[in-house]
Amino acid sequence: MEFIGLLCTASTTTRNIMCDIDQALDTTRAQVKSLRRAQQEAQARERDRDQTMKTMATTIQELQRRLEDNQGKP
Repeated sequence: MEFIGLLCTASTTTRNIMCDIDQALDTTRAQVKSLRRAQQEAQARERDRDQTMKTMATTIQELQRRLEDNQGKP
């Protein structure tokens, strides 16, 4: 009888441990998902910033070209 009681206790303990592991995995999955989303958003912002810088550089070059073309003209 005592052996059966120990088996039941071990089974309950194992079940509790498995539930704790499942909760930890769920938390880790949620954190990984959140970090991936944050990383993707940061990469998108970086791409947008790079594109803005390219556009501004092109605009500046065009303005410089126009200034040079108009220098010396009345």
